[in-house]
Amino acid sequence: MKLSAKRGTLTTEATQALLDAAVRRARELDIKVHISVMDSSANLVGWLTCEGAPRIAATTAQRKSFTAVNTGMPTAEWKAYTASVPEEERKMVDSIEGYISADGGLPIIEDGIVLGGIGVSGASQEADEDVAQAAIRAIGASK
Repeated sequence: MKLSAKRGTLTTEATQALLDAAVRRARELDIKVHISVMDSSANLVGWLTCEGAPRIAATTAQRKSFTAVNTGMPTAEWKAYTASVPEEERKMVDSIEGYISADGGLPIIEDGIVLGGIGVSGASQEADEDVAQAAIRAIGASK
């Protein structure tokens, strides 16, 4: 019987690079967002709020990164999944605390292992997704 499994998490340097790249892209798009980075255990390890980002979007950014870590999939895919299940099952899925079905959350994956997740919120879902993808590209991770 094997007693262990490989696990990984984000380095401090990767977390900082994700935040820096996300801020850069948000500025290019001229949007104000909250950026949440969680490690592989869904603990908050990086956070940044652009001046003027809507306060209500702060919780949404954290939920996007939380969902991405725990599902191992982009929140856009989670949104599609939840829309495709029968109504009674969707009610069960929607009742799970902390999960959200909205674009803008991405898992950070290296060699098939989920290292963490990034969630962006404060603009349109399309723009939030754009910012998250720019951050992932900047560190060379897969999503």
